[in-house]
Amino acid sequence: MPTSNQGWPEDFGFRLGGNGPSYILSVEEGSSAHLAGLQAGDQVLEIEGHNVSTLGPQAVIAIAQTQKNIPPSIGVVSRIQQMDITPGPDGRFGFTIVGDCPLLVEDCSPCSPAGRAGLRAGDYVMEVNGIPVRQHETAAALIKASQGRTLRLGVLCLGPRQKHSISIEDSQMGGDGIRLDRKYKALEFNRKVDQILGDEPEVKERLFAVLKQYAAEKRVDWLAYVLPDILTTDEQRQLISSIR
Repeated sequence: MPTSNQGWPEDFGFRLGGNGPSYILSVEEGSSAHLAGLQAGDQVLEIEGHNVSTLGPQAVIAIAQTQKNIPPSIGVVSRIQQMDITPGPDGRFGFTIVGDCPLLVEDCSPCSPAGRAGLRAGDYVMEVNGIPVRQHETAAALIKASQGRTLRLGVLCLGPRQKHSISIEDSQMGGDGIRLDRKYKALEFNRKVDQILGDEPEVKERLFAVLKQYAAEKRVDWLAYVLPDILTTDEQRQLISSIR
């Protein structure tokens, strides 16, 4: 743990972006920020109780670096928007992504399937089918695995949107809200598994064995490769978007 806030936020394992408000663009796995529950796609609302919800990264960093507590407390809210994209007649979704951690949408025609779903150039892709993505190669593998089926993206939209509402999820760094939210998500996932795989115990057993191995190894590309072999029907593959 750093002994001062002078290297905040990078020394604590995350990066900020945006032009005001400020957003968390990446969180390093195993860092203090990651362990505290911060996630890519969060908007920074407060630093030690000070309202910074409209400030850009430089102003937020300047405030954080002068705080006495190490690290300073931070209030955030998730701004990830879920978009369901149905492929076009050619099986393509109509967008390109570049970079790593985060993944930037470089090109997206408004007339493409992705554009009609609300995706725009300049957006950041944070999740593919419910799975957080940091590397271009991983995202590409997950997108390829969805060919011919609806693709769900978790997107951080830095520009205004008129068609889509944003699901807001308040949390505090290290607070009970994050733990409760994840508990409810886990319960909801187990309920969906029972509903869809209730009559197929072997599939259910294989799925949980794979998820247990993924939790230990964090190999997203491997997970993207094996899930379609386990969840073989369209109904079963509805579970993929709930896995993170």
